[in-house]
Amino acid sequence: MSSWQAGGLHRTRALAATLLAIAVASALVPLTSRAASAAEAINPISTTTGESSLAVLTPVNPEESLPESEPRLVVATEVLTSGKLTALNLSSVARSAYLVQKAKTRNGARSVGKLLAKENYGWTGRQWTCLDKLWIKESQWTYTSHNKRTGAHGIPQAYPATKYEYMGSDWRKNPVTQIMWGLRYIDVRYGTPCKALNTFYRTRMY
Repeated sequence: MSSWQAGGLHRTRALAATLLAIAVASALVPLTSRAASAAEAINPISTTTGESSLAVLTPVNPEESLPESEPRLVVATEVLTSGKLTALNLSSVARSAYLVQKAKTRNGARSVGKLLAKENYGWTGRQWTCLDKLWIKESQWTYTSHNKRTGAHGIPQAYPATKYEYMGSDWRKNPVTQIMWGLRYIDVRYGTPCKALNTFYRTRMY
């Protein structure tokens, strides 16, 4: 083989190698793009929403997911509750638990009753005084108070005690449920605590 022929063969092989490299590079581009898309589908860039979350995201397009050998990340996106978990909800739950515990003592129940009467019905001043006198006479603000003769029970002495069910099934152990029921009862039947107290003075019941 002459030197000219040897040189031509070398150039041909170099050209073939170059073309092969270009072809391989071109083929790899869409594969890399598909892998990147799959990675974003499995582990999307998180955005700040202010909401905590516990649910798991699955790839948008399973056919483009990464090979099984690749590790997959679990992404939290939604809270597993019937509603949003917010600071306001947590604060409300904490407040309710505090009021229930406080109302299990006589003085605590009076304090909670005064607060709820004001917040829910605007009963302050004279109306609060009437409410306080009424429930002192009925139960001494004791949520376990029970009249064996009539069956009346709790702070407002509901009769029968099952009437509390309207406000909550926890009435046996929750003085706040009893108080809320009693406040509503007075509001619906008499309009104000002072009218309820006047009825009690006349009939020894209200």
